[in-house]
This record gives sequence, structure tokens and C-alpha cells, in this order.
Amino acid sequence: MSTQFSIYFHSLENKEYLQQIIEASGTGKLAESHDLAHLPSQAVNGIDVVFLEYQENNPELDHWIERVVANPGSPAIFLYFKEISTNNLWKAIRLGAKECFTFPIQEEDFKQAVQRILARTEVRKSPAKPTQIISFLGCKGGIGTSFLVANLAGLLAQERRGKVLVVDLDLGFGQLNYFFDVHPEHTLAEVIENLERLDNNYLQNIFYTIGENIYLLPAPARLEEAEIINADHLDKIISYLKENLGFRWILIDCCHQLDEITMRALELSESLMLVTAQSIPALSNAKKMLDILSLLGLKELEVEVIVNYWDRQHELSVADVENFLGKTISGTIACDYKQASFSVNEGKLLVETSPRHPISTDLKLIARKFSQEDTLGATNGSGWKWLQRLWSKKKP
Repeated sequence: MSTQFSIYFHSLENKEYLQQIIEASGTGKLAESHDLAHLPSQAVNGIDVVFLEYQENNPELDHWIERVVANPGSPAIFLYFKEISTNNLWKAIRLGAKECFTFPIQEEDFKQAVQRILARTEVRKSPAKPTQIISFLGCKGGIGTSFLVANLAGLLAQERRGKVLVVDLDLGFGQLNYFFDVHPEHTLAEVIENLERLDNNYLQNIFYTIGENIYLLPAPARLEEAEIINADHLDKIISYLKENLGFRWILIDCCHQLDEITMRALELSESLMLVTAQSIPALSNAKKMLDILSLLGLKELEVEVIVNYWDRQHELSVADVENFLGKTISGTIACDYKQASFSVNEGKLLVETSPRHPISTDLKLIARKFSQEDTLGATNGSGWKWLQRLWSKKKP
């Protein structure tokens, strides 16, 4: 089936240029073209890609893009810039555009971008994918692991590509329920007491439903309940959830303990996000944990490092941190203690209340990796490959 494009332009010159790109690529058909003054109230049915000549300082255009992107059935947004800056690129990400292009657009780059859109469409039509288990481990207390888990769960749920289960494995002091401002009746301890009667209906009643696609399995409410849980209990529960409940993602908040239960969670996971901060004590702990994980030989576990509370003015640069850890950083989360604390105290996810905040922007990049929406790779000046180039330029 041919990809249907619509073009919205600011200048006739660029209208003709974008039309030539579509025709020369052989990827689809131009269904319509209008100037930016005639944006419809909503995207036209039957259109697969809206190709926009981006106009800066046009808040109405920004709001229109956000409205289109918010509807899961709407077409993908491609943005065209005569020239692109770091600020414009981050804005495009925040708005939800799928691809960015600058002059001159390479034919092969454009073809690959369209293929990525078609692949996403096929993913939505295809049977459910296997459950992906991702564990989050803080290198010390107060590192913000639970904040990251809750907000990433919110972003994945917004993708509408599958259900998300959040498991609070901070058994003694779990507080994920506060991040969602909920007061669950049932906890992980109750599941342990009923291991012999695990079935889908029972577990669906145990989970606390948060919104449309997020479910929470809270930590025990009392310390004495936490003491009865062991690694074998966790193994049986997580294995059952992975095979029977149809979750697309299970996010496990492992707190900051490398104990027997945490190790079992890591053995069951495909990925580990090790959370550290831009300080010597936090990085020292992270280094120790990386060394321990290396000795344990968890070959099937993909270990990635996230630096929370990242301050660009800090004396430690990305290169410094990577040299110290001996490992490439997978992402940094902007530092704004005041805004993050406010969202936690309000029990509202920052990615929902402030989707354009720098913290939300950084979290979206990580969430895209989990949802396989990340389209980074090497191209000649178009698409999200710009992020890799910009990131590498920031390294001293």
C-alpha cells in the first residue's frame, strides 16, 4: 500500500522542494498540500505522513502538532528545517515529531524514515510482543530511582503499545504508590501468601490500576511482611507474570540493595538501568556495582547507566564520568530538585503535568529505547541521528 503524504508549507519554494523529495523517493504519493495558514482542525483521514515546513515562533503550529501527535490514530509528523539548532531539535522531540530533515535531504535518508514509519504501523497490527522486564537499581539511597520508574511507566503507557506493570521491590520502604497518589488495598505480600492459587483473574484483582495502561504491584505495607519474601517467591511471581498476563513491559524498582532478591530480579530481566548521580560518592558506588555485576557474569543482562540530577555546569563532564566508570553513559536526566520534588509531593507524574520540562524531555529519550521508537542511527543530516552527533559534540 502506497504511503499517503500531505505537505504544509510556509514558502512556495519549499513546497515544491518537499514535493520533489516525495516524488523522487518513490515511497508514496502526495495527496494534498496547503500553506501553514490552512492547517485543518485535525489531521485528514487516510494520510500516513504530514510533512511540515517548520516555522519558528509560531505557537499555533506547535499546538497543532501536539494535538495531532496526542491522537494515536493520527499520521506521523515529519519536520523540515532550512537549518537546525540544538534548541530546535529538542523542541521537535518535545512536540512528538517522528523525523527531522534539513537541507539538502538525502533520498536514501528519506526512504529509511518512511520505512521506519511503515514498520511502526506493522508493529501495531502484529501480535503482542514478548514481555520486556527492565530492572532499575540505584547506586545509593535518594538517587531518584523510584521517580524515574514511575515517570518512565507513564511515558510507556502514553505510547498505547501495551500494558505496563510497575513492581515495587523496595520491600521494606517501598513508596511507589505515593508517586501515583494511590492507596492500594493489596500488596506483593498478599501474592506471596497465595502463591499456590496464582491465576490471571486473581492477579488482575491484586494489581492497582493507574490510568488506562499502567498497573502497580506495591511493596508490602509492613516490615514484618517484607521479611517473609525470598528470591524463590519472586522467581515464581515474575515468571508467571511474564508468561501469562500479556504485559508489554514490567518495570522493577530494585531500590539500592544488591541482595539475593535483587539478584534474582536481575536474572529474570532483559535490561538493568543502573542509576547514579554526578557526584564522587554516587559514581564510586556505581563503579563498585558495575564491577560486582561483571564478576557475577550475567551475560544475558544488558546493563546501562543513567546519570540522574545532571547539571551541565558541573565540574564533572560526560567524558569524566565515562572514564571513571569505564562505561558509556546511556542517558542523563536534567537536575531540577524543586520541580521533581513538587511533582512527587503532589502525586502527579512530571511527564504528564510538565511534558516540555527538560527532565521530561530526557526521560522521553529513554522511554523511546524501551518502546523501540528510537530511530537513532547514522544518516547524512536527517532524522534523529542528529541526537548522536549533538551528544558526541558535547563531550570534551
